[in-house]
Amino acid sequence: MRAKHVFICLLIIGLLFQHPSFAGKQKRMAGPPPFARVKSPEFNDDGTITFRIWAPKAGEVKLQCAELLGDQSDRMKRFDEEYWRITVKPARSGKFRYKFMVDGVQTPDPVNSMTVGTSSVVLVPGEETKFFTVRNVPHGTVHRHFYHNPAIEAVRSVSVYTPPGYEDHPDRLWPVLFLFHGSGGTDESWFRVGHANVILDNLISEGKAQPMIVVAPYGHTVEPGTHGWPFVQEQGDFKQDFIEVLIPWIEKHYRISNNPKNRALAGFSMGGYHTLKIGLNNLNQFGNLGPFSWGGGQKFFEDNAPHVMKNPKKVRNQIKTFFIACGRNDFLFKGSQELDAFLSERGIEHKFFISDGGHEMANWRKYLYEYAQLLFQNK
Repeated sequence: MRAKHVFICLLIIGLLFQHPSFAGKQKRMAGPPPFARVKSPEFNDDGTITFRIWAPKAGEVKLQCAELLGDQSDRMKRFDEEYWRITVKPARSGKFRYKFMVDGVQTPDPVNSMTVGTSSVVLVPGEETKFFTVRNVPHGTVHRHFYHNPAIEAVRSVSVYTPPGYEDHPDRLWPVLFLFHGSGGTDESWFRVGHANVILDNLISEGKAQPMIVVAPYGHTVEPGTHGWPFVQEQGDFKQDFIEVLIPWIEKHYRISNNPKNRALAGFSMGGYHTLKIGLNNLNQFGNLGPFSWGGGQKFFEDNAPHVMKNPKKVRNQIKTFFIACGRNDFLFKGSQELDAFLSERGIEHKFFISDGGHEMANWRKYLYEYAQLLFQNK
């Protein structure tokens, strides 16, 4: 009886597969969906890049990326009825975000796996990208941890890079760089977008930087956009979290040096503010400071570090490396110039690194590359 039922079921299934409507549906569903039948971006042998998108009902499609396009047209052309494409000669090398504008609506590239938020990412190799391009060298490891801060009743996150060879030297204490992100980032920003681990891998392999641990804290104690934001209203909580909770946690779990000459701070934008305010007020713990895209003159020091004005000689003796960096087109460039002038007037040795460009990760990667080479050198 059971065999008979099985036979009847197989017969019905066979008839269904032969039914015209079912067969038609099967035919229409065969293969990948239309949007996945294109390759984008595609790097061509002549150095150009082709971008494609499936947009059958669109009347106009454009590519949005001024860094790539330069003075080239942004209009894409229709091909094969339902698809659009554009081939461009990159205006320069670098890591760029781009979007498609489909009848006035922005959209990321549907077939590009490198997508951040509403933008897709393309890496154009060249001089601008060599220092953060993955090479065949020994690689460090990026770890991510969560810890609890009872004072603010919050579970916090931190990302940590350990250099190649860290596990092979269990008795060694390592210099440490604490890297702060900007107001729009997280503890992962320096590694996911900034490629800090790749930059360090390459520098260490070339002998240009000392092997070091890099700790990237999460800089917000209040979520951006909530009633407690912007960041200037949460600095007390972050300082407490960093000094009283995170550093003891790192010291417990990682073999970091307790010598201030072997400890450094750096950060961009909001992270530059963290670097100056926390660093200048804790020089007994941090002997190297690197504010990127941040600064301040007399008023900043009056409000945040008056002891620097009162006793610049003592401060001068406590700081081993003071590295300021900013782009000429950065809206905070004036503040960096004021910081440079303030330190110069008081005889506090420092380096002021000026680049082209503005308030952007393309610059902050360069600054880390330059700063890391100055740290923890026996001079």
